Amino acid sequence: MTRERRGVFGEAVEQYQAARPGYPDDLVTDVLTYAGPVQRALEVGAGTGKATVSFAQRGVNLTCLEPDPRMTAELTRQSARFPSVNVIGAAFETWEPMESYDLLLAAQSWHWVDEKTRWDLAHAALKPGGAMALFWNVYALTDPLTQDLLLDIDHRYQVDELCHTPSERPFHDFEGEIELVEGWPGFDLQNDARFTDFVSRRYRREQSFSTSLYLDFLSSLSAYRIIDDDQRDALLRDVADVLDGQGGTVTIGIATDLFMCHSQ
Repeated sequence: MTRERRGVFGEAVEQYQAARPGYPDDLVTDVLTYAGPVQRALEVGAGTGKATVSFAQRGVNLTCLEPDPRMTAELTRQSARFPSVNVIGAAFETWEPMESYDLLLAAQSWHWVDEKTRWDLAHAALKPGGAMALFWNVYALTDPLTQDLLLDIDHRYQVDELCHTPSERPFHDFEGEIELVEGWPGFDLQNDARFTDFVSRRYRREQSFSTSLYLDFLSSLSAYRIIDDDQRDALLRDVADVLDGQGGTVTIGIATDLFMCHSQ
């Protein structure tokens, strides 16, 4: 049985929180520098709080929207030590703001927001001159042999190539500037006249995973969540065999792409 991609993450809250990488400190600094003084920020699709905590630690007052109740519960736990964070269990498309915001941010989530309404909703939520920051982590294996072996497993289990698995592309593909592709939010944002001062930035780093943590990481990705449970279990066993045969660790490259603009 297949699942709708945008709704599968709540099935793997523990894996998501344990294994998903966060976001670079430099990105947080760049967003806050670009946005200027931020009294109130709105986070759309906050998940388990991977970005929330990074911004709350800088003293940002955040209203965090998360539609999945399982993710919302973990987000509440992760942000409990920050009185400046207000968690709301709602989707951006159905929530009605009572005030306007200096900053709207979305980490790993904006492509799940309804593309017919998201730009209107963002413009309405921001103060004139307010900033928007959209960012994503993209993952790629750094070792060509490991990439080939794990890509073969993806193909064997018919993992959807459109879901962008870590095996899909080598990390060197993410060197240099971001290429804006039509259909991806960065392209739309740059071409929407209601937003100005468009900036894109890319941050690159590497992270090593144990076999078990990498299996948790894969289990949190929609490409693997939407396949049949038995197929996913078999796939993960095959991945574990490959990684254990290579010493029980794997290194992935993480390219974090950031798009920023100001609202007119």
